[in-house]
Amino acid sequence: MESIKRNEHFIEPDPRSQSLGPPLETEYELTTSYFRLHDGVPESVRSYMNMVVTLWLYGWLYYPFYPLAVFHSTAAVEVALQERFPEKSGRGLQKLLKAAKDARLLTDAGFPSLQNRRQTEPAMAGAGAAAPPEPAYANVLIATLPNLRNRFAHPEMHTIMPPGMSIDALILAAEIINQLWPAP
Repeated sequence: MESIKRNEHFIEPDPRSQSLGPPLETEYELTTSYFRLHDGVPESVRSYMNMVVTLWLYGWLYYPFYPLAVFHSTAAVEVALQERFPEKSGRGLQKLLKAAKDARLLTDAGFPSLQNRRQTEPAMAGAGAAAPPEPAYANVLIATLPNLRNRFAHPEMHTIMPPGMSIDALILAAEIINQLWPAP
């Protein structure tokens, strides 16, 4: 069971973060390497994402903040999509993602993490392994991201996840948002 940290331990790292997560210095490096939104993204969206990243950093002190940061990363995507497509605002995350795909703003090429994963999968599968067909990544996101967001918004249980899973979610959010506006 989670408890409220005692005052004298408030700024001490959560032992779970120390044993399961990257060192705090590495977490800070990730914020500039993988979670950064380019300057073409509106300030309001960058501000929301900064809140998400800061919450994720506080996971070092209180481990349950990692899944909360994941939830808010999906909200950051929705905030960005609503700002990018104000005429479709209020229509739901799935419809907004589809609008971005239809506008050719979400493409597989816009996800550096996907490109990296697709390059390393053959080496991990072994020589001679047949590559499975790859559906358009945007279609996978349209089908799954709203469900993930809804599971966090309407929980059936307390969710705890390792920091690595939360890193992937924040990278994904940043990659989606960065595609919605041209970089300066």
